[in-house]
Amino acid sequence: MGDSASSLDLLRQVSQRLQHSDAPQLDALWILAQVLQLDHRDPKLRSDLEMTTEQRGQFLEMADRRAGGEPLAYILGEWEFYGYTLEVTPSVLVPRPETELLVEWALELLKGRSDPRIVEVGVGCAALVIALAQQRPDLSAIAVDCSAGALEVARRNLQRHQLLDRIELVQGHLLEPIDGRHDLIISNPPYIVEGDPRLSADVARFEPKAALIDNIDGDGIGFHRALIDDFPRCVNATGSLLMECGEGQVPAIERYARERGRRATSRRDLARIPRAVHVDLDPAG
Repeated sequence: MGDSASSLDLLRQVSQRLQHSDAPQLDALWILAQVLQLDHRDPKLRSDLEMTTEQRGQFLEMADRRAGGEPLAYILGEWEFYGYTLEVTPSVLVPRPETELLVEWALELLKGRSDPRIVEVGVGCAALVIALAQQRPDLSAIAVDCSAGALEVARRNLQRHQLLDRIELVQGHLLEPIDGRHDLIISNPPYIVEGDPRLSADVARFEPKAALIDNIDGDGIGFHRALIDDFPRCVNATGSLLMECGEGQVPAIERYARERGRRATSRRDLARIPRAVHVDLDPAG
């Protein structure tokens, strides 16, 4: 690919190199938009655009990284979740569309509550809590993570969205740093079992292991059990716990909640996979 290659030529050639990707043409378009500082939906990207030698070199370097399996979000340095753009780095997981189910369900649970107070466990890049705070301007939150690197990314994202005054960041493990009573505990905890063949090699190689792998019980639901055990001391009389989980994990999580005298319900994501479990303080039925 020489210095005279046009933007359309580069797009075609790079798309062919990204065949391992689920959407090679879209990946190439995203990268080109980043290099040219355009929105990836800009129709100008479908036409032949002038590129400097420096821009061609940057485009090809980013394409090489994608061809090596690096997540597109890390290459771009940002990603969109629930319509909000967030900085992402290898210190945090890339936000997934299925996690938007937690936002929708949480908004339902908080409906009718004025000035709700919530806790997010495992804040990562702060995607969940930012989406909720933007939808509920009266909401305040404490966001916990054990990773200092993740908290740095979260802080920059909160600053970007002007939410530092409403969301407190705390370093710690699960609910250990939390005092007081809140309306909702929400979490997308690590729920992958070490060696799970369904975990793609690229995710395992590039995304933070501590945010993926259940290192408590090792069966994928160790964090869920810990949260079910501890959340009652952190919520008010009508408060509850909402968690994301992996494929096939819902029955065991619901059973554990019932064994602890709690009521549990679940919902499916857009792919019809049971993806979230809600646990409240009412006795199990």
